[in-house]
Amino acid sequence: MQSFRAHLAAVNGLDEFDEAEVLARIHLADGDILLLSGSLVDGSGTPSSDFDFAVIAPEKDERFHRDTFPRADHMRYYTSGDRVRASFDYLPDSLLGVDVEYWTVREISDMLAAHGRLYAHMRSRARKSSSFAASAVDFRLLSRLTYGVPLANAAGFEKLASDIRPGEIAYTAFRTAIGSYPDFRDLAGMWAQGDHESALIAARKLGVDTFRGLTHAHGNTNRNPKYLARFLARLPEPLSELTGSFRRLNAYGVAGPEHAADAVLEWLDLIDLAFAEIRRVRDEAEAFVGRQEFLGLLRAELHESMSWNAEISNEYCFRAREAEEDVPALRELLAALTARRPAPHRLPLREWAAGREAPAGENNKSA
Repeated sequence: MQSFRAHLAAVNGLDEFDEAEVLARIHLADGDILLLSGSLVDGSGTPSSDFDFAVIAPEKDERFHRDTFPRADHMRYYTSGDRVRASFDYLPDSLLGVDVEYWTVREISDMLAAHGRLYAHMRSRARKSSSFAASAVDFRLLSRLTYGVPLANAAGFEKLASDIRPGEIAYTAFRTAIGSYPDFRDLAGMWAQGDHESALIAARKLGVDTFRGLTHAHGNTNRNPKYLARFLARLPEPLSELTGSFRRLNAYGVAGPEHAADAVLEWLDLIDLAFAEIRRVRDEAEAFVGRQEFLGLLRAELHESMSWNAEISNEYCFRAREAEEDVPALRELLAALTARRPAPHRLPLREWAAGREAPAGENNKSA
């Protein structure tokens, strides 16, 4: 088995540890793949992080069952029915912990196949999607497979890794992260009421989702928002001013309630700038749907929902900025929604919709 110390990223304040003591908590068997991953490997770790291991066994054995799991000296272990999924233990006199997950080769292969189906589904949609919730995909583990280090049975992991496609994982993460139009409509409603504090909370959420999407467009496969600032810090240097503005506004907020309205507008400007970078970088990402294909999907999805009107025009203007430069700025779109009118634009959307029949059942009319 390889030593794993050399694969850990530098972490300020990390306690000293005994490598043998860490490995003793794993319960490794012959034929197992042992994978090291997690925040201590990807560089987002802290002194209270865990050593994250995944044991991928040829088939289930006594370690997978509640009654026969070798849990001596473990603080706790996690189960799903009879099945033990993971064990966890703290290291003495340290903030560090050891987290070990137990999987079979078949389970990992099935999950990778499930993600392939999910990716194909995501490529057929333009709106933000929560389909991953029912997809049998563990995104956390899936991300770790993209950068994990095999310490035992590297050949077995290499065989599994042939089905791991980081670009496709980044795209499905992007499609589930990027800000949604219902969130923007909620923001507009709060703004119209003069409730700038609530609008600021909504703007922050929309901004966080959009900047998460920006990291995925640059290849990040990790969906965990608690490390977003660290993922943004890894983006190319030309984006440092943009990401610095995001971190300042997101982490430190505003000086007082009287600044809330201005902060909402500042968030919208930052989101527009993030979308500009998303448009640029998606052209270079092979796994991403092309701009024109995306816009075609978007038009089709919106027309399936309702016939052409001001609301659908505004929704298109919001969503299309992912792939289209010629759309109103979010400030303008906010003003249009507040005034209950369509935002002006030069897109031939009404012409595209002309002659298409509205879906049956629209406006509460029966089919």
